Amino acid sequence: MPDVELYVDPVCPYCWQTSKWLRQVQRLEGLDVGWRFISLQMVNEEVGYDGLPAQYPAVHAEGTRLLRVLAAARAHAGNEAVGVLYAAIGEELWERPAPPPGDFDAVLSAHANGFDVRPALVRVGLPELLAAAVEDPSHDAVLRSETEDALARAGADVGTPIVAFDPPDGPGFFGPVISDLPSDEDAVAYYRAIELLARWSGFAELKRSLRAVPDVQMLAAMRRDAA
Repeated sequence: MPDVELYVDPVCPYCWQTSKWLRQVQRLEGLDVGWRFISLQMVNEEVGYDGLPAQYPAVHAEGTRLLRVLAAARAHAGNEAVGVLYAAIGEELWERPAPPPGDFDAVLSAHANGFDVRPALVRVGLPELLAAAVEDPSHDAVLRSETEDALARAGADVGTPIVAFDPPDGPGFFGPVISDLPSDEDAVAYYRAIELLARWSGFAELKRSLRAVPDVQMLAAMRRDAA
């Protein structure tokens, strides 16, 4: 069993930042990370998209399509393949400049218009034919099961990222939601702090609503505007 699990949807930039932090800890401490799935499209089936940007349904649908490929990668080569493919997809989605004009609508539109996953598969040494999974709903049962598992472990009123301890059914939490990566020294300290809170059965939530734009290339213009 892994030490910690991260439930991911590739179209969430905060989830991407949290994954980079866990990779820091993985590199420094030998952390065993389990990569699990949570579909924001499935999360929002009940609550809908009222009051959210018009592109959100299409963006979340694209997240489900990419999750299908990650599920196919797991079936083909295991958990490690999910981790390396998610990293390659995330770098393409978030670590390159946004298309003009570089604002929120442009970023959403870029992610709603379809992502060619084949270069990411080739880059990490996985079969290019796995790209066909984007249109294969047979993977949706796995996505739905893990989405339901994520919400069972963290609560029904959350999104991504979700970090969970003590697999397969230990406590999970929404977050940490981070915008900037910590130093290597602090990355490990923050992980230990969250792990400690997770093992306190009486602890439920620690939250503030202040949220900065993630420090990724795709959102750089938005980050500058918010400064």
